[in-house]
Amino acid sequence: MKPGRAVAGFLAVPFLLMVAGLLVIAALAGGLPSTSPVGSRLNAAFNGAQVPAEYREWVIRAGQTCPEVTPQLLAAQLEQESGWNPTVVSPVGAMGIAQFMPGTWPNWSEDNDGGGVSPYHPGDAIMAAARYDCALAKIVRGYIESGRASGDVQDLMLAAYNAGPNAVLNYRGIPPYAETQNYVRVIRTLMNKYQDVTPDIAAGTPFGSAVVEFAMRQRGLPYSWGGGDTSGPSMGFGNGAGVTGFDCSSLVQYAVYHASGGKLLLPRVSQAQVTVGQEVPRDFAAMMPGDVIGFDPYRNGDYSHIGIYIGNGQMVHAPKTGDVVKVSDLSESYYANATWSVRRYG
Repeated sequence: MKPGRAVAGFLAVPFLLMVAGLLVIAALAGGLPSTSPVGSRLNAAFNGAQVPAEYREWVIRAGQTCPEVTPQLLAAQLEQESGWNPTVVSPVGAMGIAQFMPGTWPNWSEDNDGGGVSPYHPGDAIMAAARYDCALAKIVRGYIESGRASGDVQDLMLAAYNAGPNAVLNYRGIPPYAETQNYVRVIRTLMNKYQDVTPDIAAGTPFGSAVVEFAMRQRGLPYSWGGGDTSGPSMGFGNGAGVTGFDCSSLVQYAVYHASGGKLLLPRVSQAQVTVGQEVPRDFAAMMPGDVIGFDPYRNGDYSHIGIYIGNGQMVHAPKTGDVVKVSDLSESYYANATWSVRRYG
């Protein structure tokens, strides 16, 4: 970080408040807006293989702090700031992998790795960088919404990280500083290294069809317990440790998020995903492609599996450890004999 950067003094919006926005899901019933096609920045899976292995899980974790700070953006930013060097000190005194200035660091630091708080601890610094980015994203979004600045939220967030939010406000957008303009441009370019972009789905595609398409594109990826998020497949934990892929609920979260153009962030787990959206009868005549089916195999209220209906009595889902994302027939006894909760999000 460079001297003189302003520090925002507030906390990021809690996750539960973002989930509350799902109560207005019906507004998406018309499908993807024809004037706002799904862009490559949203339709891009994180390519964690490009991140040094010792920092990969920190980048994935930090990349879940807020929607604007994806793992691929954060990875590009860290490469630009320090070249992944956790011990570097800049000529002006910026410290560590995220290049925090001494005066800024205390406002965002926490002991995330259990080893004490230090800008030279990669876990602490990477998480702090994401918190700071998210705070700046909230500030610049406010500028845009009030008409005091214009531009892309992520671009203005990066500009504010480099030059401070007051500079963004004063110039009503990215400041005309060569360093700041280059900073934004370089990070946007570096993001290509850390993401795999799939072709866009055509604007105007019905929402349910887009949900199916985004999920079907993941066929063949491994099941990874705890893996996957809105950015794409990632390494899981427990039974998913060492496996990069999706579990059942992250596949649903990913497909719905991208089909909505980034407007809908579902809860992460299946038990919560079946509590939002519109309830649909368990009836193939009433169900539509893109509806989501939660399964309670023991009929005890535990919806432990979830998939996406694709029509013709079939679904696409991430079944279990050792399997892959695939299409299955809903007549299979495990699914047919379970209690269903069918939900429609658009």
